[in-house]
Amino acid sequence: MDTKKAILLIEDNPLLTGLYSAGFKKNGLDVFVVHNGEEGLKMIGEHSPDIVLLDLFMPGMDGIQILEKIRSNPKTKDLKVVVLTINDKDEIKNKVKDLGVTEYLLKQEMHLDEIIKRVVAHL
Repeated sequence: MDTKKAILLIEDNPLLTGLYSAGFKKNGLDVFVVHNGEEGLKMIGEHSPDIVLLDLFMPGMDGIQILEKIRSNPKTKDLKVVVLTINDKDEIKNKVKDLGVTEYLLKQEMHLDEIIKRVVAHL
């Protein structure tokens, strides 16, 4: 029996999470949404998503800190994480790539459909 794949959206912008969530649901995914890093880490522990879509800049714990915690935990070190951000600085890109990010996407360069297509391709 084929089980539904699940995605966790960690993004502090409710408008964006609503758009992404609707798009992923149309593609048959279970979608979990949180708006900060602490909730994101808790949700990963509770629901074991197949992939995480992670914003880098949020209040409190930022996306890099979240990614570091994911990679340092033996249970989640291989979790697929796609970063979706407005930051195109090489320093940030290199840092998250060193942390084993699955893909690094820029919000301002992609339409919603393309973001969804790229994330779903990793499942």
